Amino acid sequence: MSVCCSSGGSCVGTSKFFSRWSRWYAQRFRKGGLEPVQKYLLAGIRKESVSGATLLDIGCGVGSLHLTLLREGAARSIGVDMSEGMLREAKHFAQEFGLQERTEYIPGDFTQIAGTIPECDITMLDKVVCCYEDLDALIRSSTGKTKRVFALSHPQENILMKGLFKGHRALARFFGWSFHPFWHDWSAMRSQILARGFELLYDNSTISWHVLVFRRI
Repeated sequence: MSVCCSSGGSCVGTSKFFSRWSRWYAQRFRKGGLEPVQKYLLAGIRKESVSGATLLDIGCGVGSLHLTLLREGAARSIGVDMSEGMLREAKHFAQEFGLQERTEYIPGDFTQIAGTIPECDITMLDKVVCCYEDLDALIRSSTGKTKRVFALSHPQENILMKGLFKGHRALARFFGWSFHPFWHDWSAMRSQILARGFELLYDNSTISWHVLVFRRI
């Protein structure tokens, strides 16, 4: 997804929230292209060949990442997102770019539907790991579907991001929102990925987000 939401089984609230913002994300992609963190993700992914690759984009949003790689020679993509609105915009872009025959979009929580999704060469999770309470399950299921390259972004461990997360969680409790982000031990997450047969290929960051790209050993 384009920003953190929450999971923890609350797909309905997450879907409604991001569906309300889906047109804004689509307009931003159309006018400004990729966000800095997405450019870093793609820079890391491109260190391995994308020609003919199959893509799994978890929390795909309006499709910025996988559509860009399809236009650069990737073969096919699967986009998964909780938000029907985001998937609707992604489908519009795929059709506009003439890529609709090479894309598949699946609504839902990836950890719940992973068993129905085939393995792909490249897996991407842009600002998604903070959306899941059970991060171990997400990493286990997503790395298990990855043949070659595993790319993700997570919040920077600084005062700014920790403060934003705490503030969001406090507001969510106060207003009874059905979604909120989760803060995890990002070092432990990195260790878990390495332990599952990957090595670090690329490491970069913005003020707010840390980008990590791994390749299977």
